This record gives sequence, C-alpha cells and structure tokens, in this order.
Amino acid sequence: MAVESIATRALPREVEVAVVGAGPVGLMVANLLGIAGVEVAVLEANEGLLGLPRAIAYDAETLRLFSQVGLLDEIKPGLIQNPHVRHLNARHGVLMEADPPPCGPYGYSPLGTFYQPEFERVLLNGLERFGNVRVLFGHTVIDLRQGLDDAVLTAKTRQGTDVLRAKFVVGCDGGTSRVRDLLGAKLIGSTYTQRWLVVDAIVKGHDVSQISFYCDPSRPRVELPAVGDRVRWEFMQLPGETEEELKNDGRIMALIAENTRYREVRIERKAVYAFHARVADRWRNGRGFLAGDAAHMMPPFAGQGMNGGMKDAVNLAWKLSFVLKGLATEAVLDSYEPERAPVVRKVVDLSRRLGAVIMPTNHSTAAVRDAIFACLNMSRRFREFIGRGGVMPLPTVGRSKLTGAGRDTLIGQMMPQPIVKTVEDSFLLDTFQACHQWMVLGIGVDPATMLSSRDLAIMDALDTSFVCLNGRSDTPRTIELRCDDPAFAAWSKRHAVRAVLVRPDRFIADRLDPRGADLPVLTPFAQARGVAAARAAA
Repeated sequence: MAVESIATRALPREVEVAVVGAGPVGLMVANLLGIAGVEVAVLEANEGLLGLPRAIAYDAETLRLFSQVGLLDEIKPGLIQNPHVRHLNARHGVLMEADPPPCGPYGYSPLGTFYQPEFERVLLNGLERFGNVRVLFGHTVIDLRQGLDDAVLTAKTRQGTDVLRAKFVVGCDGGTSRVRDLLGAKLIGSTYTQRWLVVDAIVKGHDVSQISFYCDPSRPRVELPAVGDRVRWEFMQLPGETEEELKNDGRIMALIAENTRYREVRIERKAVYAFHARVADRWRNGRGFLAGDAAHMMPPFAGQGMNGGMKDAVNLAWKLSFVLKGLATEAVLDSYEPERAPVVRKVVDLSRRLGAVIMPTNHSTAAVRDAIFACLNMSRRFREFIGRGGVMPLPTVGRSKLTGAGRDTLIGQMMPQPIVKTVEDSFLLDTFQACHQWMVLGIGVDPATMLSSRDLAIMDALDTSFVCLNGRSDTPRTIELRCDDPAFAAWSKRHAVRAVLVRPDRFIADRLDPRGADLPVLTPFAQARGVAAARAAA
C-alpha cells in the first residue's frame, strides 16, 4: 500500500475517535478501533511515517496484541526472538544473564528485537482493511476544545486549518505531546543527567546475537542485534564530551572500533538522548486520553517504552469501543488510569534500578556493585530467578471497577495462553476469543452454569466466548477443549482456578462465584443494558 493513498484523503468533519500521532501506539489504537467498527481519524503532524528505528525491544504481550489484530504473520520475519541477555562488568564478568524460553506462558516469545519502521509500516498497511479509519499526515493539532458530548480539534495543514469533531480524543503524540498540554496534564518525574549516543548501523555479516549491557565504568555501553545486518550500539556520553563530538562519524567509528572487531560499518542513524523517568499526573481529562510516550517516559533498560504504550492501547481501545457501541456506560473509561498508571510507575522504577546497575562511572561504586553481584551469583536461586527473566514483573492491571475486589492475586493477572486441543487439531487459546470479545473460562466445569441469570444475559449480549477446559459442557453455548500443558496445570493449581471471567484485553476480571451471585465488575454493562432498554421504551 502506498502511503500517499492514505495521506491524500480529506479530513472528515466528524468521527467517533480522533487519534493524534501515527507512531506504533497511535497506529495500534487505530487498528484496534478499526476492528471494532469505530469511526476513526488518525492525525499526524509529519508528512509520512517517521521511519526511524527508535524502539527496538518487544515482549510477549506486544506479540499477543499483534496476533489479536491479525498482523502477527506480517511482523514475524523481522523479529529476532529470544536472544541471550547479559550484564557484564569491566572485566567481562557476568553480573546477570538470562535466556528467555522459546515460548512463555502467554503463547509467544517473551523477549526480542525488531525494526520499528517495519512495525509502523505493518500497522499502517493494516488500516487499509477498514473503511472506517482514515489517516491524515501533515495535520498538526493546535487546539482542542471540549464540550459535554464531544471534543473539537483544530489541525494546521499546508493548506490552512481544518476542524474535526470527535466523541473522544486519544493523544499518542509522543514525549513532547501537544495533546497532553491541551488537556492540562504534566509529566512528573526526573530526567537523567547522563546522556547516551545511540547508533543504528549496517554491519554485513555481523555475529551479534545477544543483548549485552557492558557495565564498564570507563564507558557504559549496550549492544543489540537487529533485523538483517543491523546492529544497535549505545554509548554513554562522558563528562567533558559534547553532543557534536559524539555524533561525529569519525568519533562513532572510533568508539565502535574500540569495543568490537567490526571495521566496515555503515551508520544508518545516530542521536544523543537524555533518558526520562516521568509519568503524567493525569491520563484523562474529560473526553481526552493520553497513551504511550505522551503519558509516560522511561529509561530503556527494561525495554518497556513502546511495549508500555501497546499495553495502554489495548486497555483503552476495548473500553472506548464498548462505550461507543452502547454496550457499557462511560464509567468504564474511569478505569483506564487506575489500571495502567500504577503498573507503569513500577516499571519506571525497575528501569531506574537497572540503570543503577549499568551506569556507574565511579570505579569504587562499580567495584562495590561487582562484589554484591558476585555474592548474589553464589545463590543458585538468584541465578535461576534472573535466568528465567524474573526481574520483569508479571503482566497485570491495577485494581478498578473492572476488576474484582479483595486481595486475590489471580485478579488482574494476564490470562496465560496455553495450547488447547479440539478433536481435530491444536490451537492457542486466543483462537477462541476474538479481538474485542470477553471469555468465560472453566477448568473441569462449564462456566455458564456458574453465572447468575443477570450476568449470563450480559455475557450473551456481549457475544462472549464460553470455554470449558478438560471437562464436559452442560450448555450448548460452551465449547469443550482439552489442555495438557503442564505449566498451565501448575498455574491453575497454584491459584486454585475453577472458573474466571477474562476481559477483551486478556486480563482476568474476576473469579466466578460458585453461588452464582452477580459479579460487580459487570455492573457497568448491566447499566448500559438498562439505559438502552429505557431509551427503546421511550
């Protein structure tokens, strides 16, 4: 698909959702809403995709999301999956190292690298599937005014200005977000005093296959493999060095030569960055929302910058689509910030802690760090914890009105995705849950028999998927599947899982009550049914 075929479309006068920013997060929001049939306009200030390889790491949640929107096969060829990850000291002694498993509990590779321009092209091309989505390049949002029922955006173009009315606005316009300013939100946190040179290069026949953090106080640096012949190097800027000096091609080649055996390198991109650890003080104002870098910025050491934005996208998109279809009250939108912001803050803190391991330039501080890790590595338990990627927290959402109450650690977890079997074949569990669909899952029990009459009616109205694993179905609506995955069996035993309610974003909303009581998390959907019935009667 040619970009021009989208870029030349005229700005509509009214849509249901305006997405500002055509980076990976904005384009993913548009794909999610496009699948739901929502009328969407994406406004991007640049004249086309930026085409720069900024983000480089993916996680299993991001791959699962690409699968949900039907684009996983398109990005798979450009993935480097499950590279070995190591943190080394100045003497190349191991501080930490991890070997991600080929396939984690969520059905996909838990860690790897990708080429961002290709991700963006796939997402943009994906929008061609939807007649209800338009992408407008060369449209810079300069004003946003909100009313009770909609918001009005003013965008500057080469021809003048255009006005767009939308029910909701999602600002995915990056760290310098104009939408964030217009919504009256601010990023709270700090900016690192250290700056880093980031170099993306083409190195024919390179053998870089690991993600390596060189925690050398003389100059901390990072090396990552990228798709094809690409390699990324990151070098910390040292005191007394200027950005201009570091970005000089001769200086870059000298840094690469000092630390690698490669001499024939073609520099594709170079930039000097200051890393931020900031989270917006509000993610919503009225009909406007923030997602991705517009809502949070973090150091890259946990690889969660873009991935965090993808989690924002799926959390918000399904709720917007349900509200716009009249299937839920607008109260569900109040859950967006409580579910995402606390999780993001924890990841920002983790990124800072990992940075504290990588970035010391004081040799005495580095020596103390090395001694601490030497002691820790004497513990097999520590080595196994790091080796399986335990430093990264499990995917969760914060508690809200769309999650059950209490201290049950199962609630708010991401639903694992084992391989399940029909009589004829094997599939990943998501095969039986469409992109914006709820699932009611029972293990050894038909979950439909555990719902109250109210909740069963709500689930039917939402076209919910009913699945019984390793048991018999007592109702025609429930699919019988077999699961022989020992890791899934251990997970279900550990959490005493009998039947759960799984949201469209694949997080567990609640356990089903064996007494068949109404589930509070479904109240906004019951209220929406009541409003619809009252309107029909009127």
